[in-house]
Amino acid sequence: MAAQQRTEAYDLSLFEPKRQEWHEQKDNIVVLPQEQLEKNRRQKVQPLRLAANLFCMAAVVSIVTAIVFSQVQLTELTDQVNTAAAQLEESESVYTQLKMRSDAQYTLQTVEDYAKDTLGMQKINQNQVTCVSLSEGDEGEVLQQIGGNWWDSLWNWLQNLLA
Repeated sequence: MAAQQRTEAYDLSLFEPKRQEWHEQKDNIVVLPQEQLEKNRRQKVQPLRLAANLFCMAAVVSIVTAIVFSQVQLTELTDQVNTAAAQLEESESVYTQLKMRSDAQYTLQTVEDYAKDTLGMQKINQNQVTCVSLSEGDEGEVLQQIGGNWWDSLWNWLQNLLA
């Protein structure tokens, strides 16, 4: 028995993948009934749905266009407001400078000298003051007539309501 040699260590066929037997494969073709074929076919163009889709797309495009246009207008108006604010600030600065210059040129003393020398005016004296007393006849007088016709009262009521 020692004479029998085993060759299993050298039998490489044990490591080869086993072959599968060929079975008859069925066809991969699926047979559908006629109504199923009609259902799966490409749908026909529906003009009403196409018109609705085009209308929706036109509405979206017009809304986007309106938003962009309003943003452009807003940007332009903001630039105009900023320009006007800068001009206002510059004008106020020029006004302040001119006011200070005029205040420096026309002090109270220069105005008094001009009135006295050029215009011939003088300061007020006690003999130029006249006192007036009104305590004797203080009374009020109503200029609007009370009463009248009902059209006038209705008209006055409407004016007071809207005022």
